[in-house]
Amino acid sequence: MQIQNKKQRTTRINIHKEQFKLNMLEIKENGVLIKNQNKINDLKQSYYGKQTQNGLLLNHIEAAYLLEMQKLNLDREKLFETANKQNPGFELKFIVYRDLRERGLFMKQGGQSADLFLYDRGKKPDKHQFKYLVHIYSEKDTIKIKNLHKKTQKAQNIRKTPLIALVDGEGDITYYQTNIYNPKGNAEQIKNTQATGTLLNERTLIWKNGEKLHKKWFYGKQFSGNTYQLSLTETQYLQNKGNLKLKNNHKKIKEKTNNPQRFQQKQKVYTDLRERGLIPKTGFKFGTDFRLYTEYTDPQNLKHAKFLVHTTNPETELQPPELSRTVRLTQNVRKRILLAITNREINYLEIERIKL
Repeated sequence: MQIQNKKQRTTRINIHKEQFKLNMLEIKENGVLIKNQNKINDLKQSYYGKQTQNGLLLNHIEAAYLLEMQKLNLDREKLFETANKQNPGFELKFIVYRDLRERGLFMKQGGQSADLFLYDRGKKPDKHQFKYLVHIYSEKDTIKIKNLHKKTQKAQNIRKTPLIALVDGEGDITYYQTNIYNPKGNAEQIKNTQATGTLLNERTLIWKNGEKLHKKWFYGKQFSGNTYQLSLTETQYLQNKGNLKLKNNHKKIKEKTNNPQRFQQKQKVYTDLRERGLIPKTGFKFGTDFRLYTEYTDPQNLKHAKFLVHTTNPETELQPPELSRTVRLTQNVRKRILLAITNREINYLEIERIKL
């Protein structure tokens, strides 16, 4: 009987301890309020929460992570239901937050400009400014080019680095860094040369000055003997510049293409790149519109193309699997990918997969 009473007293004491712990924590719509001063001191040392008059307020993501780490005693179901109701995309934010914390990185919950504000490795919130604006996407999301460009531009305007965290269906994360890029090259502009040729279905054959076009400015390639060929894009550009005369000039180049609107979009990008001193050539074998050379002296000493360029417009929508495939392929062949966003002007957006 005495043993039973002792067990009952021990059980009641443990219950009271647990109730005390729970009473020192309060799940609210805007986070979890910590009232125990010892716990507050412990969490603040690791840069969790925000101090208020009533205690330390953790956001729901911090609280969920600390619960998983067994540093808080909370009703898990209530926490996750409250968090999911108050924070759209809470599960994705939690997955990314946990991954970054486990990498030893500090961060703050973002606002309208980003999902998370992330500090560089070794940097602490009380002594340094955050470096990254983290934008979180699911593999099921659609990423609109104009939104991605706008977020990148805003980040760079305040000297921050934009970061995409892409979460797949199993919770694995891939990180991408975006950058508004201004490509430039050293290629000379064509001058004092008049070529003649005949427009065929998919290319133009050059009868005069074809070799000069190729060797000096890297237009076209050898077709047969001393005859050279130009792509339709190169043909249109040289014709517009006044350096090419077609014998069958009555035939319109864009009518030779399957998608005239798409051709004109690519033509606009090609023209802009050439005017920047760059040399765009077909990127078909890489699954893009162009491969891009930034340096040129002659065909025999040609260096590898540094970039692959894909033509888009502001309304283009990227599917995450497509983004992942494109960037992975580009980096596997040791190149960099540029999205050429065509509108009234052309902007170039670089996307790179990174390891944090």
